[in-house]
Order: sequence, then C-alpha cells, then structure tokens
Amino acid sequence: MRLAKWFAVPVLILLALVVLKFATSSPTRLFASIVSPTAMSTLLVLNVVLLVWRFAAVMHAFFDGRYPGRSGRAGASALALLVIAVVVPHGIANAWGLSAQSAFASVFVGEAGPGPGLNVAAGQTGPGHDERLNILVVGIDKTPWRTATLTDSMMVVSIDPVGETVSIVSLPRDIVKTPLGDGDTYAPKINSLMAYADAHPAKFPQGGMRALEDAVGALLGIPIHYYAKIDFFGFTKLVNAVGGVDINVKKGFYDPKYDGIGVNMNNKLGWGVTAGLHHFNGWQALAYARSRYAPGETDFTRAARQQEVLLAIRARLMEDGSLLANLPSLLSAFGGLVTTDLPTDRLPDLAAIADNMGPNSIYRMVLGHPLVGGHKDPVYGSVQVPDLPAIRAAIAAIMPPPGGVPVPWSSAKPSPLPTAVPSAAP
Repeated sequence: MRLAKWFAVPVLILLALVVLKFATSSPTRLFASIVSPTAMSTLLVLNVVLLVWRFAAVMHAFFDGRYPGRSGRAGASALALLVIAVVVPHGIANAWGLSAQSAFASVFVGEAGPGPGLNVAAGQTGPGHDERLNILVVGIDKTPWRTATLTDSMMVVSIDPVGETVSIVSLPRDIVKTPLGDGDTYAPKINSLMAYADAHPAKFPQGGMRALEDAVGALLGIPIHYYAKIDFFGFTKLVNAVGGVDINVKKGFYDPKYDGIGVNMNNKLGWGVTAGLHHFNGWQALAYARSRYAPGETDFTRAARQQEVLLAIRARLMEDGSLLANLPSLLSAFGGLVTTDLPTDRLPDLAAIADNMGPNSIYRMVLGHPLVGGHKDPVYGSVQVPDLPAIRAAIAAIMPPPGGVPVPWSSAKPSPLPTAVPSAAP
C-alpha cells in the first residue's frame, strides 16, 4: 500500500496542477502559455517522464510477487489492455506536442530585428509591456496563375496593453509615393513594394517584409514592430480550422467579375451575398473579403469587410473551448501558411489583453477619402495619393498613447489633399 501511494502521489499532484490551471485560465491564455518552445519542450519531457512512471506502476502491480500470478492468455490480454490504456493518451499528447513544435517553428520565424523607434543601445528589440505594440498584417495575393506576389491586403493592428484596446487600420493597396522611412520614397503602388525590395537586396538589405514595415510605419507616423503574413490558401484553411465564421452582412452585393476561386464550379465568374447573418466557410469568407467590383463597392469597402472577417475569426477563437478543441487543424493551418516574427514570449500578455477586452474595445478605420485622393497616373493607372499630415493626425487620434481613449477617424480634421500626382523612381 505504501508503494502504491508512492506511485500515485506524483501523478495526483500533477493532475491537480493541471486541473487548477484549467480552472483558473481561459482556453486562450492556457494555449498561449504553452506554445513557447521552452514550455512545449518541458511539457514533452514531463509527458515522457509521466508515461515511464505510470508504466512502471502497471508492471510492478502486475508482477508483484506478493500476490497470486496472472499467467495465461487472460492475464496477458489484461496486461496488454492496461499498457494500451496507459500509452495511448501519452502518445496522442506527444504527437500534438511535436506537431505544435513543428508548426510554431514555421509560424514564428524568429525574433524580430530592431525596428524604428526602438532603443537599440538599451538592447530593446520590441516594445515594452506597457507600450503600444503594432503589427502589420499582410494578405498575399499569390495564386498559381499569377506571376507577381502582391500585398493586396494590408492592415495595422495596434494593441494598447494599458487601456486594453485594439485599433485596426486598413491601407489601400493603390497608395503611391510612399515614404520609406530613410528619406526616399517609393513611387509605384505600395502593394508591389515587398516584391520589389526582395528583388533588389542591394537597396533593401533587410528584405521585402522589413521594407514594407518601415514604409507603412513612415506613412502612418508610427513604429511597426512585427508582421504577420498569410496567403489566400492559408486564409481559407484558417477559417475552416475554426469551423467557419459568422458575419452579419449589412448590405448585400453581387460582384460579376469575382474570379470564383473556391466558390464556383468550372471557374465561372461572379459571387454575391444577401444582407443578413451568414455562416461562411473558408472560400466564402475569402470571396467576401476579396470582392470589389459590385455596384457601390470599392477597395475601401472591401477593406472594411476584411476587418469584419478578421474580427469574426477572433470571435471564433475566443469562444470557450474553441481554440483547444480545434488545435490539430489550427496547427495545420498556421504551420503551413502563416508566418510572423512576433516573439512567442509575448503571446501570454496578448492573450490576457484579448480576454479582458470588452465588446467596445476594438476601434476600426479604413484609410480612405479625404486622407487619400484618387487619381489617374499615366504609368501606374488608378492610384491613391496620400495626404501625409492628415493621415498621421488621424492615426495619432485612433492610436493615442497607452491608456488613452482612441478617437474615431471621423473626428480627425484632415489637411487639404494634394492636387497632382508626384512622380519619382522606385
């Protein structure tokens, strides 16, 4: 009996700790606290140690010489069932852990290099825990039939850890004459900057993604600390991994030019949706986020719809149990098609903020007229010319210092628009 207690006590203590953790943490916080490489490696080792401990307990109990033997086919069958019952749960946990390690190794591509506004001399490589954290979220318009890799969806997600608010700002893909943050400007449309920078490493030694982060930061007048990048197929897998998203469509539309990817048979064009509440799968959510040729629809209304989808995904992830219940499919979706340089040690803090945010803590803005003005350029076609002072004033209002209350963009007072399109070489 004393030996049985020795075998049981460590298992019971560990079980009690797990139950306590589940009882005192939301699924989001729990998930965020275990995905770091160090925590996951520790859990995998503990899983093996616990398996060995439990296996030793089973073997000792079965072959204990103080009790009658359990020989024969019945005894062997019973032992086999016990071993299976002990090993299988640990095997599943180990598979999930290894899958998580592999997925997060591909998702979290490494610690970010020092960005603008950081105190490099003090060793700062990211914002402090009481400072705004700005993430550039980029959707890559990359499909097998397209030759160019364009960042056709760009939004900045700014998180205030003090006020526990989030400000989301979408940028038009057709902005031209974008400041690069080093005194130069990029004349073509901003959605081509990442690919251009990657193709010219001598001019952009930090790579295309960092060039785009610096340019967006210079345009908005804020530092961009990290990025998150996802392509079309990654987007659809992510939405499907959370079981689809619910969107309340305020105004129905039909886009006759939509390419029909994933939603139409035989590559037919066109896609539409009626007003009202809809449950979208991945391809339907992608169509809702990409359509822009319906009457009355523009890049600006599309950007607003993209924000709706992002918030719908967040809502699904924040539902009790949804994150952990869909863990394998989420890891598959994230691991293959999402990349970010956000350090994993920031995830628990961000999860805590997400848990504490109220329904009115998210502020949205699309960088539209009159902050940008539409023009026809002889080289680049339809473009949007930014009014930099007005844009930065609007951003300062919706992204105030930590603890401040974001002011809706409509309250900002933009300066006059430029009347002509400047020209410059990229």
